[in-house]
Amino acid sequence: MKPTRPKLKLKGLSLLAAAALAGGTSLLAVGPASAAGPCGAGYAYIGSHPIVVPSFSKDYRYGKPGTKTGSIDVYWNSSLRRNCSVAYAYGSTYGVQMYRLNDIGVYPSIAPDDESRGYYSYYAGPDYTRTQPVGGQCISVGAGFGPSDADKFSWGFANYPDVHC
Repeated sequence: MKPTRPKLKLKGLSLLAAAALAGGTSLLAVGPASAAGPCGAGYAYIGSHPIVVPSFSKDYRYGKPGTKTGSIDVYWNSSLRRNCSVAYAYGSTYGVQMYRLNDIGVYPSIAPDDESRGYYSYYAGPDYTRTQPVGGQCISVGAGFGPSDADKFSWGFANYPDVHC
C-alpha cells in the first residue's frame, strides 16, 4: 500500500487559502493544492536520494546500517531558478514522530540556504535554495532522522554535496 502524505496537502491548502484571502482572490480561482506539488506551483520533480541508517549508528531500532529509512526528493523551478527538497519518512519510520532534519543549498556553500528541523512524523521541508543566477549549478542536500537534535543521525542519514548539476 502506497503511503499518503495528508499533512503536506493540508499545509499546501492552508498556504493557498491564506494567499487567496490576502490577495482578495477566491479560493476556487486558485485551483487544487495537489496540482502544485509539495514545493508549490512551477516545481518539477528531478530526482530522489536515499536516507539510510548510517554505519556509525549503534541504535538498530529502525534497521541495521544501510537500511533505507527515507528519501530526499528534489524539485526545480526554471522560472524562479530555485531548487526545493523534502525529506520523507519511509518504511518503519513512516508515521513515527522523531527529530527530522532536511537541508538544501547551492554548492559549494558552507551553510545550507534553508533547512527544517523539528519533531515530525512524515516529512521535513519543503526547503529552498537561493535564486541561482545561471543554470546547471550543483546543489547540496542532506537529511537526518533520530531521537533528538543531539542524536539526529542515528536512524537515518544522507549527505549529497554535489548533485543535480
